[in-house]
Amino acid sequence: MKNNRNMFTIAIKSIGFAWQTNRRLLILLMLFNIFQGAVVYLQFTSFASIVDEIIRIKQGTGTTNQLVWSSVVLGLSFLVPLIIGNIASHYRMIFRMQQSVQLELYKIERQGKLDIGTIESSSYQNLLRSAQEWGTGSLLNLQDFFFNSANNFAGIITSITILWSLNQWLVVFAVLAAAPVYFFYKKYSMEVFRIRYFSIDDHRIINNRISHFEELQKAVDVILLKLQNWLKGQIRDRKVAFNNKIIVAERKKAISYSIMSLWYLLFLFAAIALMTREALADRIAVGGLLLAFTTYTRFYQTINGYIESISYAEEASRYAARWFDLFDMQPRIVSKQNAARFDITEPPLIEFDNVSFRYPAEEGETPLVLQQLSFTIKPGEKVAIVGVNGSGKTTLIKLLCRIYDPTEGNIYVNGINLKDIQLEDWQSALGILFQDFPVYNLTIRESIGVGRIEENGELPTQKEERLKQAALYSGADDFIKDYDQLIWKEFAGGIDLSKGQHQRLAVARMFYRNAAVTILDEPTASIDAVTEEKIFSTLERNMQGKTVILITHRFSTVKNADKIILLEQGRIIEYGSHKELMQLHKQYASLYNMQAKRYLENDEPAPADTTSLID
Repeated sequence: MKNNRNMFTIAIKSIGFAWQTNRRLLILLMLFNIFQGAVVYLQFTSFASIVDEIIRIKQGTGTTNQLVWSSVVLGLSFLVPLIIGNIASHYRMIFRMQQSVQLELYKIERQGKLDIGTIESSSYQNLLRSAQEWGTGSLLNLQDFFFNSANNFAGIITSITILWSLNQWLVVFAVLAAAPVYFFYKKYSMEVFRIRYFSIDDHRIINNRISHFEELQKAVDVILLKLQNWLKGQIRDRKVAFNNKIIVAERKKAISYSIMSLWYLLFLFAAIALMTREALADRIAVGGLLLAFTTYTRFYQTINGYIESISYAEEASRYAARWFDLFDMQPRIVSKQNAARFDITEPPLIEFDNVSFRYPAEEGETPLVLQQLSFTIKPGEKVAIVGVNGSGKTTLIKLLCRIYDPTEGNIYVNGINLKDIQLEDWQSALGILFQDFPVYNLTIRESIGVGRIEENGELPTQKEERLKQAALYSGADDFIKDYDQLIWKEFAGGIDLSKGQHQRLAVARMFYRNAAVTILDEPTASIDAVTEEKIFSTLERNMQGKTVILITHRFSTVKNADKIILLEQGRIIEYGSHKELMQLHKQYASLYNMQAKRYLENDEPAPADTTSLID
């Protein structure tokens, strides 16, 4: 019963969302369902009255008026539920739409409050993927279960009342006939759902293999590498294995339901015998006999249908529970209650004081990624962070952005511990371009403009001038013909950009943001050498007085930095200007000369990224 209790708990939570959205409509829909569950028995009783009245008329004791009245009631018992059902369907559609919007906005609100470290965690990602199996529709399906429950309970109570009024033993027979439904359902019907539930990973793999035929980049490999038969075999084998499990479970279910049907028939015959005896003894009329039979069979169908619906509700509750778990997640990185407000318009002094860091783990302890880092970035300095892959460069930036907090040591901004500064204030002072930059499927104007979406009192003409200036600095102006052009081939009239062009737009966003501290993580990885030189020249000319922190593998781009930090396995092994580090003749000089030699030995210049817009 634990699963059922959990299901009802989750269902009640989903109803809580419904109550907050539109409580009046929720109550109205509940009343509609109660009415529809009970009114069907009015049809039975009305028809029974007509039959009895016809017999009485033939016997000379009945009246035509009573027959007409019973006929009118019977007609209304069909007409009114039909009208109410149409009204209920209309309002249920409106209610689901309202709920869908409310849930989606609430989900976005809750996810928007999480910090990046929480979003990066494996627990969050696993929970999100599990919740997305059914989407937020699983919450709406649980609300449907409540509405159906109201309908079914109204029918069950009404049918028990009718049977009890005719003969109390009919209630006993009906309950005994329906009792095994729950136990057979738990033993066999749930097995099918367990198979589906525990086969989620198989379905993910199947969907992944199918995506190779549907997604353009994957489809190219399928065609060129002749992977069709191999992928088809994987899809077939997993689908066949899954189907065989379902067939076995369904066979058991069919056998169990056959046994249950025999049990039902046993009590049905007993009920029919009882009804017949009562009718022969004139304790119930012929119409009452019909009423007893239809009510008895309807009772069983209602019980059976309701218990069957529990299976779908339990399935929905599993995924809905994941959404509620996501909604309940709290960010790990938050501002302190009395955090200092920080209006950073000028580049601050940044100090790393003996900072060490390890990524948080769900279990156990991960190794240190950064170890005892101590250095200072003066206001307006250009600092380059270099090192081989895995040396800790991006992790250092994540600490500076306060995506994570140091495991040991502290980071100070103008002498204030970064943990004591209002998080939003600090992040608003940063302009960040990570290597894995997002692609916004917006207009070109909007794609650049999201770099500083909040209002800052500028006139539209000033914003337009700054936006075009950002495009000029990044080299994006070379391919922009229309700033209102949509970016995405799937849009009507949209265009595709090359990866390098997308990166130039990302750099333009950074220029448009014009932050006090600009952080660039491999900003020119997909850009040709000519544009790269243009961007870095622009940085030197137009970022005077601004703090710029650059992460790169290209040592040729860091020569003009004020300070260079060379990381190796999370430690600073060299720190100084390009000239100072070259004079040391150590690791930095070796890496720089290695790259310079490779460029000199290349007879042909690197090809320029000349990919143009494709309409």
